[in-house]
Amino acid sequence: MRQKVILIIILLFAFALRVYKVSEYPAGLNADEAAIGYNVYSLLQTGRDEFGHSWPINFQSFNDFKPGFYFYLVLPFVKILGLNELAVRLPSAILGSLTVLVVYLLVKELFIGPVHLRGVHSHTSEVSLLPLISAFLLAVSPWHIHFSRGGWETNAATFFMILGVYLFFISLRNPKNFALCALSFGLSMFTYHSARVISPLLVLGLVVFYRKKIFLKVNLKWISLVFAEGLILAVVLLFSMRGPAGASRFSGVGLFADQGPFWRVNELRGQHLDPFSLFPKIIHNKYLEYAVQFTDNYLRHFNGDFLFLNGDEIQRNRVPETGQLYLVEIPFLVLGFYFLIKNRPQNWLFVFWWLAVAPVASALTFQSPHAIRSLNMVIPLIMITAYGMVNILERLSKQKKIISMLLCSCVAMLLLWNTAFYLHQYYVHYPQTYPAAWEYGFKELVDYVVKNQTRYDHVYVTDKYDQPYILFAFYLKYPPERFQQEAKLTPRDQYGFSTVEDFGKYHFGPIDLNKSPEGGKTLIIGSPEEIPDSATILERIYFKDGKTEAFRIVEQ
Repeated sequence: MRQKVILIIILLFAFALRVYKVSEYPAGLNADEAAIGYNVYSLLQTGRDEFGHSWPINFQSFNDFKPGFYFYLVLPFVKILGLNELAVRLPSAILGSLTVLVVYLLVKELFIGPVHLRGVHSHTSEVSLLPLISAFLLAVSPWHIHFSRGGWETNAATFFMILGVYLFFISLRNPKNFALCALSFGLSMFTYHSARVISPLLVLGLVVFYRKKIFLKVNLKWISLVFAEGLILAVVLLFSMRGPAGASRFSGVGLFADQGPFWRVNELRGQHLDPFSLFPKIIHNKYLEYAVQFTDNYLRHFNGDFLFLNGDEIQRNRVPETGQLYLVEIPFLVLGFYFLIKNRPQNWLFVFWWLAVAPVASALTFQSPHAIRSLNMVIPLIMITAYGMVNILERLSKQKKIISMLLCSCVAMLLLWNTAFYLHQYYVHYPQTYPAAWEYGFKELVDYVVKNQTRYDHVYVTDKYDQPYILFAFYLKYPPERFQQEAKLTPRDQYGFSTVEDFGKYHFGPIDLNKSPEGGKTLIIGSPEEIPDSATILERIYFKDGKTEAFRIVEQ
């Protein structure tokens, strides 16, 4: 009973951390969130996405063809709450909170349920704390909180991945759950690109490690049904990835989109007397160079700077002076590895397998380490850290209980301090240190435009801040039936993305005051770099810090 009360408190705490002022922080709305919201709004209004596709599986968006399941999760929220930040972010916050619950259930199933720990007795109070500690560590995890508070498809995909793993172990006792297990893994792959790599690898590990239990305890009927279900999901997924939907994302950010290794091969071969001889071709070739690049990308996800000090390099994905995990977790993570290898509880190899495959999808891109694409790493890392905590606590309690109590108190205080520091950085310093990371200012800008646009024939907007067209469409609540007729995507850029340069009276692109737009009175919105102080500025829009200018507005 006491454990259930503690679990409820942890879940409420996790939910509070993920929903408190979620419509205001992160400060602003990024273009991907706006794309999710506006496409859902378009579906509700017309039954088609922003470019006229009827109820798609993958949304064309910026020509990156986003997997669509998170869009459909957002749909009832937009229907009820309207088109706003809360409607886009609340489903992610809810799923993030539910992930904490599933972690508790999974750890209990792995280490305390029908499968017992070796080396640490499952009846001890310390081991019974393992699921609670795991849930609490995830509840306060900076990595998980960050991606639960935005409209991130990766957070939803991670939920379905871990739910799939949990349902697998439940299914070993009750095969009827295998259908739900397969569905959960399938939904993860319809939610985020990286899951299309990670989920099959997780399933592969489950099948390999537990093949004997599957074939001994599960009859052929259930195996056949689950195989048929998986085959149907795979066919639908492959069908949805035909043409540009399958190739666009990887061609834009995939490892082979980076030409660096290719030019490196040419440079190294050129340093040989005979660049075209067999030996240079063997030791300097693009396959070897890309393999080296993949290995480097992969190992960077285990770098201490990424995990504990500074996190992701991309400003939108990081909080100042904070890593993906807390510094206080370092010794327990190390101890967790040590005790797992020493005790070898059942399922320990699968935990390591999960950690090993978690960064693979991210390593297949040229942006590494990448906190979004490797978010599922947080699950095995949390379990290993919690296992280290529990084992050191169990050993100390056997010697002197007072030492164990002091350790618990110190760790709890350090964790709470780390969490408080993270929250302070998140709410106070994050919006000011990286003011442009979340396109803050567009809402205020659109409010100004709406109040004044009747006096102008055209509105020109800078494209400095990442896909401005979709943010305008979102905040204007621009009629989708008109947008579908007016908007045209540009050709893909070097990263595989497209944009919309015009719809209605709105035009998006670089601002040059020396090139006057033709025809009628024009409102021009540019960055401070594009509009000089000497211009007659009608209005200035500031970032969240209230000091740094985001936009300057003039007329011609």
